[in-house]
Amino acid sequence: MRAGRAERGRQARKERRDRVEELAGVMTAPEVPLVWRAGWRGRVTGAVICAVFVALTEHPAEASLAHPQPGALFYALWTSLVVGFPCCWFALWRVTADRDGVYIRRLWSTRLLPWSTITRVEMRRDGQLEFFGRTPEPMAGFFAPPWMSRVARSDRGSRAADTLSAMALHGDLRPTARVERGLTGTGLAPWIILLGVVLYLAVEFLPHWPLA
Repeated sequence: MRAGRAERGRQARKERRDRVEELAGVMTAPEVPLVWRAGWRGRVTGAVICAVFVALTEHPAEASLAHPQPGALFYALWTSLVVGFPCCWFALWRVTADRDGVYIRRLWSTRLLPWSTITRVEMRRDGQLEFFGRTPEPMAGFFAPPWMSRVARSDRGSRAADTLSAMALHGDLRPTARVERGLTGTGLAPWIILLGVVLYLAVEFLPHWPLA
């Protein structure tokens, strides 16, 4: 069984190398930076998570609003921030490639991975791009997982991984322009805090309509 699994792994890696080289043979260097970001599915997912959280969270009674307890307020704000993280991760992720490297949006900032540190990029089963290189590199993006891509007949994440891999291997295929710093986006933390506060206010002060 192990031998068969190893052989399938080698075959998959070979097919992927061949696919990247085939793509490199027909690619030309883009004149503008390439940007991959959350699509409408990611934004809808984030909005649904927010709506479900507000609808299912127990709203405080009027008496508790008049005399709020510090512990309860802290818990409500903390849970709102925790929910805000996946919402922003689904809806606001961004990967930008320019002539210097790949900018990936992280929690606290946008990080630049120079091309010299990237050897290949692969699409993970969870939909994230994994960067391989001379030093441990982070993961980025949040595309539809492979099984969902097959159902939707869209391989956007795999194409992004192959495109970035081809650019990492062939310097003449990289974008010729440098992205403006403001277009790479800030880290996710400010958006998580803002969304967390909005969710907290919604839970605390909006009328509660039961789902039943």
